[in-house]
Amino acid sequence: VRTTRSGFQTKKEAQQTYRQLQLDFDKNKLKMNGNITFKELYEEFIEQYRLKVKPSTIMITRRAIEDHALEYFGNKMLKDISVRFCTQVNRRWIRDGYKQAYYFRRAVAQILQYGVQQELILENPMRKTEPIKRQEIDEHLVATETMTVYTPKELAIFLESCKKHDNMKIETYFRVLAYTGARKSEILALEWNDINFDSNKLTISKTLAEVEYDPKSKKTKVASQSAKTNAGKRTISIDLETMAMLQEWRTRQQFEFKVLGIRATNKHQLVFPNKDNHFCRPGQPNDWYDVIATKYNLKRITLHEFRKTHVSLCAMADMNLEDIMYRVGHKDSKMTRQVYNYFYPEREERSADQFAQFIEKEKYLF
Repeated sequence: VRTTRSGFQTKKEAQQTYRQLQLDFDKNKLKMNGNITFKELYEEFIEQYRLKVKPSTIMITRRAIEDHALEYFGNKMLKDISVRFCTQVNRRWIRDGYKQAYYFRRAVAQILQYGVQQELILENPMRKTEPIKRQEIDEHLVATETMTVYTPKELAIFLESCKKHDNMKIETYFRVLAYTGARKSEILALEWNDINFDSNKLTISKTLAEVEYDPKSKKTKVASQSAKTNAGKRTISIDLETMAMLQEWRTRQQFEFKVLGIRATNKHQLVFPNKDNHFCRPGQPNDWYDVIATKYNLKRITLHEFRKTHVSLCAMADMNLEDIMYRVGHKDSKMTRQVYNYFYPEREERSADQFAQFIEKEKYLF
């Protein structure tokens, strides 16, 4: 590599510059010129990212970048992306009301970090910006003050409304959703071989997700993939009434598909397929719920809040925290504990009475 510098006043100044150039060369600063666009870096990043993560993660990242980031960063040279510019874009996302703004920032930072690893830029400007606080409620951050669940009576009214709606698939789906605390897409991914009718057990190990249909477009398809976490893979007990309903639905399903000339007895037959015996869209249960809630003028909660309903009612039924965590597939206790304590605060007060009663009963035995 050849480079020149001139205009030094003293020999010492020239020697200092020479030593600095050597250091810069050792650190590869001279070739970190950032002379490619963010879009070019993103296209390179996404190719290698496909080899590391689940297909559903690819779609989430693509939507964040292609729908929300490229309009600001796409044609910018990496060397021209500053901390100030990143901060301005972050503020724009927040001002536009995007609840996923925190994820947009993280996705851009991930791509720029790839640029650092490839020695195209020295530092990651997005990582130097102020983190965006997550606004949505999800598995890892629960805003308990906004939680809504069904009481036992409200849940019973909803399930009775499902029965009146006279669609056994929908009725059975919501019974399983309410009585297992499983995620809506975990239930859609269930196969009949996941259900043991002899031991009354249900194994949850899969979930449905939208994945890439064609990497060159934004077309998606629904696919089954492994559960979100190892804790998400679990085998839980099912009550007898729910098992009886599942058994009845299995018989009905086989009859209905036989009439249509569709074979529904293969090893991996879905419990809740669509009318063509393929995967339902992950959003399909939301449509079912909307129809029933509207038709019968019911209190509305989100389908994710059925999980919180399950946790809160398990607490009311005196199940311990660890058993509830296992049942709903939580890998740590934060979310479970927040729901548990929020909807059942009197439990702590009752614990004090239980302790006092125990001491009173046992004090004469020792």
